[in-house]
Amino acid sequence: MKKAYIILSSLFSLMMLAGCDPLDKNNLAALSSEDVLTNPKVAEAYVNDMYANFMPSSFSVGRLTDETMVINGENAAGLSDYLKGTLTADTYNDFPYENIRKINIFLAQVDNATFDENIKKSLKGEALFWRAFAYFRMVKAYGGVELILKPESPANKDAIFVARSKTSECIAQILKDLDESIPLVEPLSTIGRIDKGAAMSFKGRVLLYWASPQFNRANDVARWTAAYQASKDALTFLDANGKGLYANYKDLWTDEMNKEVIMVKRFQYPGFANGYSQAGMRPLLYSRGAVGDNIPSLELVNAYPMKDGSKYNPATMDYKTLFKDRDKRFYASIAYNGAEPYLAEMFGKENMWTYYYDADGNAATGINGKEARADNSENLYSHSSFYPAKMLDRNITRTTVEDGQVDWIEIRYAEVLMNMAEAANEIGKADEALAAMHKIRNRAGIEPGAKANYGINAITLPEIRKAIMDERLVEFAFEGQRFWDLRRWRVYTSTFNSFKDKYFHGLRVEWNGTAADRPKGLVDINTIANKFTITEVRDYRPIVMLDEEKYSFFGIPKSTLDRSSKIEQNKSWGGTFDPLQ
Repeated sequence: MKKAYIILSSLFSLMMLAGCDPLDKNNLAALSSEDVLTNPKVAEAYVNDMYANFMPSSFSVGRLTDETMVINGENAAGLSDYLKGTLTADTYNDFPYENIRKINIFLAQVDNATFDENIKKSLKGEALFWRAFAYFRMVKAYGGVELILKPESPANKDAIFVARSKTSECIAQILKDLDESIPLVEPLSTIGRIDKGAAMSFKGRVLLYWASPQFNRANDVARWTAAYQASKDALTFLDANGKGLYANYKDLWTDEMNKEVIMVKRFQYPGFANGYSQAGMRPLLYSRGAVGDNIPSLELVNAYPMKDGSKYNPATMDYKTLFKDRDKRFYASIAYNGAEPYLAEMFGKENMWTYYYDADGNAATGINGKEARADNSENLYSHSSFYPAKMLDRNITRTTVEDGQVDWIEIRYAEVLMNMAEAANEIGKADEALAAMHKIRNRAGIEPGAKANYGINAITLPEIRKAIMDERLVEFAFEGQRFWDLRRWRVYTSTFNSFKDKYFHGLRVEWNGTAADRPKGLVDINTIANKFTITEVRDYRPIVMLDEEKYSFFGIPKSTLDRSSKIEQNKSWGGTFDPLQ
């Protein structure tokens, strides 16, 4: 149980206590009322509503990147629009202006509040942060959007139906809000509120994106320098306040509020949001109601380094022993055939077995067979023979699978360190970039080796850039970063076009012994690995990619264009708006 946590209580409950009807839109707008401007609890409830609206909380990354296997035979149309060449301007639709208006209402009135000045400053700083967060959420998807910074009445169409601002103007406003937020919020929160460390770290993320090829086609070094300095400043502050890499990568998500946590959404059952459901991320034997989320692709599995820092090479290594001598992140993230128990119902009872032991399933693909259970009753919904082990609540059971209490860490120290490293490399500070990478790999249990380079042999700027890209894939697997990384690097299309035969891949694992002696329980996979036949299999449908421009900036949906004639479509989608300005 959590000793301290934020209940992101609804505006409804506290405003009811204050004698207001929150369903009356006039009450929401009337921040000059005595209740709101004199009662800090009501003001805090208003800001808590911003947390509820904007704090990310997804434990399922979606089938949009090379992290996950995409589809199964029963859902052959499941390949996303992004990966089957059918992406349209209506595919991605995210314009949270209604909630931005609530922030603007608060910011327009909060200075008039009569309660404690420190509380007022902190709440104002948090509101400024969330406005920056909301606008960045749109800008990284579309480029420049309509900047609306005052609580205009919905009836005032001239004020709310405005043209899109330049991307550079939006970035400038986002940075302005963050710079104003940083000195106002509390230095370091112990319960998960936005604090100085979170705001400084997020500023580094914003500037890193602004410096990346998605926005920075001319490779303006000044942008990289700004990104470097922002993350460097954040690291200096975080280090001085006891933050850093948590020693045990596996326990990052279960040891709550550890030193690596920077920005976090906290879960507690039966408190806020009744926990989160991890039904889709567990084998069906230990789940109910959903399957097939975050199923690791063979492409991801192969990306994890060896313990000596070298790359795993399927051309020269045997898939029968793919689990041997990998870095610690592999064992914390990937549940493979024979992996040690990692869920409550498995503790001390059974390893993770995903092999086939008779003629079940589709012999050609290895998908849609049965799990290797004594009664052969559970369908195998891992299309790759792997399951995710990362970020799961290890203590809940099949009957409580919707009540997960693992916190969602949106920003952690490792990201700030990697953001700094990426920018450092681009401005000629290779030694600093590599030193940061060595810290990441050291925590992952990778040996320094004779050259003390932790297996990183990159020397030139492009080589180090590629090493950083590869490292981010495994360090942040399933954390929601890969999709946006591929876009900001402008390698979304090329990444999937480089897949062998343009398919996702997995493994079919077959037991060569008899049904009577098949392994179950806690049999050590190391003693029987050679008794399996491992076959590489591919997904049901090939990947089809559009050109990179379609992914760099999404199209503006028709519903958005229809609401105002002043909104222009992006150039790459047939319009006139240039998101690079």
